[in-house]
Formats: sequence, C-alpha cells, structure tokens
Amino acid sequence: MKGNLIVTIMGPTGVGKTDLAIELCSHFPINIISVDSVQIYKHLDIGSGKPSKDLLQSFPHDLIDIVEPTEPYSTAQFQKDALKSIKDSFKSGKIPILVGGTMMYFNHLIDGISRLPKVSQDIRSDIEREFEKNGSQKMHDYLKTIDLKSSEKIHINDSQRIKRAIEVFKATGKGLSQWQEEKKKEVSRTISNSNLQQISLIPESRTLHRELILRRFNQMISDGLIEEVEKILNLEGMSSGSQSMKSIGYRQVCKYLDGDYGLDDMIEKSVNATRQLAKRQMTWLNNWNNLKQISAKESPLKTLVDLIKKNT
Repeated sequence: MKGNLIVTIMGPTGVGKTDLAIELCSHFPINIISVDSVQIYKHLDIGSGKPSKDLLQSFPHDLIDIVEPTEPYSTAQFQKDALKSIKDSFKSGKIPILVGGTMMYFNHLIDGISRLPKVSQDIRSDIEREFEKNGSQKMHDYLKTIDLKSSEKIHINDSQRIKRAIEVFKATGKGLSQWQEEKKKEVSRTISNSNLQQISLIPESRTLHRELILRRFNQMISDGLIEEVEKILNLEGMSSGSQSMKSIGYRQVCKYLDGDYGLDDMIEKSVNATRQLAKRQMTWLNNWNNLKQISAKESPLKTLVDLIKKNT
C-alpha cells in the first residue's frame, strides 16, 4: 500500500462533514484538520459554523482559531500549516482527516501551488485604494480586460483573488493565468508519497439543502451573530474592510450595521450568498479527480469506516 493514509472529507457548507469526522473518532485514532478559510479566525464562531468550545475540547481540530481577525491568511500559509499537521499526525500514529469546504485550500494542498512573483507594497496599496473607490464589480470587469481566463475562474465577490490577479498583472505585465500555466505546481512529497483517499459528502437533495441553509442562517442570527460581529469590529485594528469580514454572513452583517441593509434584506442576501457558495463548491467537486462521492442519506459513516479499514 502506498504510504501513510490521508483522508479528505469535502462537501458543501452545512452538509454534515464535521459530524461525520467526529463519529470516526470512536472507530480509529484520527487527527481532525479543519480546511475552512473562516474557522481559522479567532472570535468568528457563530457565522463560521465553528464547532462549540465544548466539542473542540472533546474532539480537538487543528487549524481552528489560529489567526487574529485583523491578520491576513493565504492558501500558501494554509498549505504550510496543513502539511505540518499531517506530519504531526503521522508521528503520533494517527490518521489525518482533512475536513472542510474551502475548495481552494484543498486544491492547493493536493495539486500544489504555482509560485508567483512577489508584489510590492506600493502596488498592493494602489489596488486596495482602487477597490475601495470602484467596488468589486468594476474591478472584476477590469480583470476581464487584462486576464480573461482568471476572471472566468474568480467569482465577482471574491475580492481577495481579484486583487491578487490584478496585482500580478500590474507587477509583471503578465496575467495570473499565464503565470500559473508556465510555472509548474509544486506538490508536497508528504501528499504525493501518501495513500490519499478523497471523499465528498453530498446533500440528499438540492431542495432540502437550500432549505437547510436558510434554517441554519436564521439559527445563527438567533444565536447572536449580529452581536458577535459588533464585538469583533470593536477589537483593536479591526474594520469591516478586514479580510476576515469579507466572509459570507460577516460581510452582510457589516453592511447591516453600517445601515446599508435592513435586517430582512441582510438575511436574504446572506442566505443567497451561502446558496451560491454551495453551488460553486458542488461545481468544484463534480470536476474533482479521484473523488468518491457519498450521499448524506447513504450511511456515510459505514462507507468511510469500510474504506479506512481497507486502506490500513
């Protein structure tokens, strides 16, 4: 059998990935590694769907609460942190189980990252000012004119990736997509030498999942999401423009607190954005190589237990 076993549990938001991973703890010695670009932030608890503090105490997760909400965090940093967690799992005789729905994190960890040129702080600052002046729509339109391929892959609301693509072009005169095609991706030996088993948990039905997303966000509001965002914005160095506040739910609540949205409008926009995220996640998964899809109604625990036994 090829190398140490690594298992991924991917899937759209709210489908039950974390619950499945926790159930595995009673069957195998495992180390749960979160693959979530929002749960990395301290204080972003309710809106990120982060497991409760009590649950995390009983079932620890790596890469949760590792960054202050004032700090930026990149996929390259995630790759570095995740690889360390995987190696630590191997050393302790545990199976690393990577759980989450941030597909870009999974993609860069498994397929590697194209090393891109450094960009000066002056260029970053200029583009930040342009974003504040023009907004995401206009900057995405601009990206289409300089790098059509990148614009087709980057969602209009993904401000961080839009900025990055424009930065690379401004710094080098060459599109991000061209750099990625020319630069061979660096895949870690930790991944390439391992027995990687990739699983995705799929909703029972699209209609039921859409309804679940609505109920889930309304529960977040009841649990105090708005108050959570108010507290976060009061932290030193925080603003609604911080990277952490660009996340779905947090971005819309910031708009509500600024008076740009009414309560019902904020909830509707958050739910719609979450549904769009789930749709994009499913598009990623439907095009993913070497992936075993398991429906949430098809005894996923038994399927996963059998797969791990077969590979250990």
